[in-house]
Amino acid sequence: MKIDLSKYSSFFFDFDGVIVDSLDIKTEAFGELFNKYGKAISKKVMDYHRNNGGVSRYEKFKYYYKNLLGREINSKIINMLDRYFSRLVVKKVIAAPYIKGAKAFLKRLNSESKNCFIISGTPQKEIRYILKQKKINRLFNEILGSPKDKTKNTAGLLKKYKIDAKEAIFFGDAKSDYKAAKKNKIYFISIINAKSKELKNLNGGPKISDFAQIKLFHN
Repeated sequence: MKIDLSKYSSFFFDFDGVIVDSLDIKTEAFGELFNKYGKAISKKVMDYHRNNGGVSRYEKFKYYYKNLLGREINSKIINMLDRYFSRLVVKKVIAAPYIKGAKAFLKRLNSESKNCFIISGTPQKEIRYILKQKKINRLFNEILGSPKDKTKNTAGLLKKYKIDAKEAIFFGDAKSDYKAAKKNKIYFISIINAKSKELKNLNGGPKISDFAQIKLFHN
Protein backbone atom coordinates (compact mmCIF):
# COMPACT_ATOMS: atom_id res chain seq x y z
CA MET A 1 0.00 0.00 0.00
CA LYS A 2 1.01 3.64 -0.44
CA ILE A 3 0.99 6.42 2.17
CA ASP A 4 1.12 10.08 1.14
CA LEU A 5 3.33 11.69 3.79
CA SER A 6 2.01 15.13 2.90
CA LYS A 7 -1.34 14.12 4.46
CA TYR A 8 -0.07 12.79 7.79
CA SER A 9 1.87 14.40 10.61
CA SER A 10 1.73 11.71 13.29
CA PHE A 11 2.14 7.95 13.57
CA PHE A 12 1.15 5.74 16.50
CA PHE A 13 2.57 2.23 16.94
CA ASP A 14 1.95 -0.72 19.19
CA PHE A 15 5.23 -2.49 19.96
CA ASP A 16 5.03 -6.29 20.34
CA GLY A 17 4.13 -7.85 17.01
CA VAL A 18 4.20 -4.48 15.25
CA ILE A 19 7.73 -3.13 15.68
CA VAL A 20 9.40 -6.33 16.91
CA ASP A 21 8.65 -10.02 16.47
CA SER A 22 8.10 -10.71 20.16
CA LEU A 23 4.58 -12.13 20.48
CA ASP A 24 5.70 -15.72 21.07
CA ILE A 25 8.08 -14.55 23.81
CA LYS A 26 5.22 -13.06 25.82
CA THR A 27 2.88 -16.00 25.13
CA GLU A 28 5.42 -18.57 26.32
CA ALA A 29 6.20 -16.49 29.41
CA PHE A 30 2.54 -16.40 30.44
CA GLY A 31 2.37 -20.16 29.96
CA GLU A 32 5.46 -20.73 32.08
CA LEU A 33 4.16 -18.41 34.78
CA PHE A 34 1.05 -20.56 35.28
CA ASN A 35 2.51 -23.95 34.34
CA LYS A 36 2.50 -25.10 37.97
CA TYR A 37 -1.32 -25.17 37.84
CA GLY A 38 -1.27 -27.79 35.09
CA LYS A 39 -1.14 -27.92 31.31
CA ALA A 40 -4.86 -27.19 30.88
CA ILE A 41 -4.64 -23.92 32.84
CA SER A 42 -1.39 -22.97 31.12
CA LYS A 43 -3.01 -23.46 27.71
CA LYS A 44 -6.04 -21.35 28.66
CA VAL A 45 -3.69 -18.61 29.91
CA MET A 46 -1.80 -18.57 26.61
CA ASP A 47 -4.98 -18.67 24.53
CA TYR A 48 -6.43 -15.72 26.44
CA HIS A 49 -3.22 -13.77 25.93
CA ARG A 50 -3.20 -14.48 22.18
CA ASN A 51 -6.77 -13.24 21.85
CA ASN A 52 -6.26 -10.13 23.98
CA GLY A 53 -3.01 -8.62 22.81
CA GLY A 54 -2.13 -5.17 24.06
CA VAL A 55 -4.08 -5.55 27.30
CA SER A 56 -2.02 -4.75 30.40
CA ARG A 57 -0.45 -7.81 32.02
CA TYR A 58 -1.86 -6.59 35.35
CA GLU A 59 -5.40 -6.93 34.00
CA LYS A 60 -4.54 -10.38 32.65
CA PHE A 61 -3.19 -11.50 36.02
CA LYS A 62 -6.50 -10.45 37.61
CA TYR A 63 -8.47 -12.31 34.94
CA TYR A 64 -6.42 -15.50 35.31
CA TYR A 65 -6.77 -15.60 39.07
CA LYS A 66 -10.49 -14.84 39.13
CA ASN A 67 -11.70 -16.78 36.09
CA LEU A 68 -9.22 -19.63 35.72
CA LEU A 69 -7.98 -20.27 39.26
CA GLY A 70 -10.99 -19.04 41.23
CA ARG A 71 -8.69 -17.22 43.63
CA GLU A 72 -8.39 -13.77 45.10
CA ILE A 73 -5.47 -11.63 43.97
CA ASN A 74 -3.89 -8.63 45.66
CA SER A 75 -1.20 -6.09 44.86
CA LYS A 76 1.51 -8.22 46.49
CA ILE A 77 0.75 -11.18 44.21
CA ILE A 78 0.46 -8.93 41.15
CA ASN A 79 3.86 -7.36 41.87
CA MET A 80 5.43 -10.79 42.37
CA LEU A 81 4.01 -12.05 39.06
CA ASP A 82 5.11 -8.85 37.33
CA ARG A 83 8.72 -9.21 38.51
CA TYR A 84 8.87 -12.85 37.44
CA PHE A 85 7.29 -12.08 34.06
CA SER A 86 9.78 -9.26 33.42
CA ARG A 87 12.70 -11.57 34.19
CA LEU A 88 11.34 -14.04 31.65
CA VAL A 89 10.80 -11.60 28.79
CA VAL A 90 12.88 -8.39 28.89
CA LYS A 91 16.21 -9.72 27.62
CA LYS A 92 14.48 -11.82 24.98
CA VAL A 93 12.41 -8.88 23.71
CA ILE A 94 15.51 -6.69 23.51
CA ALA A 95 17.14 -9.39 21.37
CA ALA A 96 14.03 -10.01 19.25
CA PRO A 97 14.24 -9.19 15.53
CA TYR A 98 12.31 -6.33 13.99
CA ILE A 99 9.20 -6.86 11.93
CA LYS A 100 10.36 -6.64 8.31
CA GLY A 101 10.84 -3.03 7.23
CA ALA A 102 9.87 -1.55 10.61
CA LYS A 103 13.18 0.07 11.52
CA ALA A 104 13.71 1.57 8.05
CA PHE A 105 10.12 2.85 8.12
CA LEU A 106 10.69 4.57 11.47
CA LYS A 107 13.95 6.12 10.31
CA ARG A 108 12.23 7.50 7.21
CA LEU A 109 9.48 9.07 9.32
CA ASN A 110 12.13 10.51 11.63
CA SER A 111 14.00 12.03 8.69
CA GLU A 112 10.72 13.66 7.61
CA SER A 113 10.25 15.15 11.11
CA LYS A 114 7.01 13.24 11.67
CA ASN A 115 5.64 12.65 15.16
CA CYS A 116 6.06 9.01 16.20
CA PHE A 117 4.67 7.43 19.36
CA ILE A 118 4.72 4.01 21.01
CA ILE A 119 1.40 3.02 22.60
CA SER A 120 2.02 -0.24 24.44
CA GLY A 121 0.33 -2.45 27.00
CA THR A 122 3.74 -3.18 28.53
CA PRO A 123 4.48 -1.32 31.80
CA GLN A 124 5.78 2.13 30.89
CA LYS A 125 9.12 1.87 32.71
CA GLU A 126 9.81 -1.49 31.08
CA ILE A 127 8.90 -0.51 27.51
CA ARG A 128 11.07 2.61 27.76
CA TYR A 129 13.98 0.51 29.00
CA ILE A 130 13.53 -1.98 26.14
CA LEU A 131 13.50 0.73 23.46
CA LYS A 132 16.54 2.40 25.00
CA GLN A 133 18.44 -0.91 24.96
CA LYS A 134 17.43 -1.48 21.33
CA LYS A 135 18.67 2.08 20.64
CA ILE A 136 15.49 3.21 18.92
CA ASN A 137 14.04 5.33 21.73
CA ARG A 138 15.12 8.55 20.00
CA LEU A 139 12.99 7.70 16.98
CA PHE A 140 9.89 8.42 19.08
CA ASN A 141 8.51 11.63 20.53
CA GLU A 142 7.05 9.67 23.43
CA ILE A 143 6.87 6.07 24.62
CA LEU A 144 3.77 5.26 26.68
CA GLY A 145 2.71 2.05 28.38
CA SER A 146 0.47 0.78 31.17
CA PRO A 147 -1.08 1.28 33.69
CA LYS A 148 -3.02 3.78 31.53
CA ASP A 149 -4.85 2.04 28.71
CA LYS A 150 -4.09 2.70 25.06
CA THR A 151 -7.21 4.72 24.37
CA LYS A 152 -6.41 7.22 27.14
CA ASN A 153 -2.72 7.42 26.27
CA THR A 154 -3.55 8.08 22.62
CA ALA A 155 -6.11 10.76 23.51
CA GLY A 156 -3.59 12.44 25.78
CA LEU A 157 -1.00 12.66 23.01
CA LEU A 158 -3.47 14.07 20.50
CA LYS A 159 -4.27 16.82 22.98
CA LYS A 160 -0.69 17.45 24.14
CA TYR A 161 0.75 17.75 20.62
CA LYS A 162 -2.38 19.41 19.19
CA ILE A 163 -2.68 16.73 16.52
CA ASP A 164 -5.63 16.63 14.15
CA ALA A 165 -6.80 12.99 14.25
CA LYS A 166 -7.32 13.13 10.48
CA GLU A 167 -3.56 13.59 10.10
CA ALA A 168 -2.65 10.50 12.15
CA ILE A 169 -2.24 6.77 11.51
CA PHE A 170 -2.25 3.98 14.09
CA PHE A 171 -0.47 0.67 13.35
CA GLY A 172 -1.59 -2.21 15.54
CA ASP A 173 -2.18 -5.94 15.73
CA ALA A 174 -4.69 -6.20 18.59
CA LYS A 175 -8.26 -5.27 19.45
CA SER A 176 -6.96 -2.81 22.05
CA ASP A 177 -5.05 -1.00 19.28
CA TYR A 178 -8.10 -0.87 17.04
CA LYS A 179 -10.21 0.43 19.92
CA ALA A 180 -7.67 3.17 20.72
CA ALA A 181 -7.64 4.29 17.09
CA LYS A 182 -11.40 4.12 16.59
CA LYS A 183 -12.26 5.95 19.82
CA ASN A 184 -9.86 8.72 18.85
CA LYS A 185 -10.99 8.75 15.18
CA ILE A 186 -7.53 7.83 13.87
CA TYR A 187 -6.96 5.94 10.61
CA PHE A 188 -6.04 2.35 11.51
CA ILE A 189 -3.80 -0.11 9.67
CA SER A 190 -3.83 -3.73 10.86
CA ILE A 191 -0.69 -5.83 11.11
CA ILE A 192 -1.69 -9.41 10.30
CA ASN A 193 0.75 -12.24 9.68
CA ALA A 194 1.50 -15.81 10.78
CA LYS A 195 2.02 -14.71 14.39
CA SER A 196 -0.29 -11.68 14.58
CA LYS A 197 -3.77 -13.03 13.84
CA GLU A 198 -5.98 -11.29 16.38
CA LEU A 199 -7.41 -8.86 13.80
CA LYS A 200 -7.72 -11.28 10.88
CA ASN A 201 -11.53 -11.08 10.99
CA LEU A 202 -11.64 -7.29 11.32
CA ASN A 203 -13.95 -5.82 8.72
CA GLY A 204 -12.68 -2.87 6.73
CA GLY A 205 -9.43 -0.97 6.78
CA PRO A 206 -6.10 -1.85 5.18
CA LYS A 207 -4.14 -4.89 6.33
CA ILE A 208 -0.41 -5.50 5.95
CA SER A 209 1.92 -8.23 7.17
CA ASP A 210 4.97 -5.96 7.53
CA PHE A 211 6.27 -2.48 6.74
CA ALA A 212 8.10 -3.57 3.61
CA GLN A 213 4.65 -3.55 1.99
CA ILE A 214 4.33 0.22 2.46
CA LYS A 215 5.60 2.79 0.00
CA LEU A 216 5.94 6.34 1.30
CA PHE A 217 5.62 9.28 -1.07
CA HIS A 218 4.82 12.99 -1.28
CA ASN A 219 1.95 14.08 -3.46
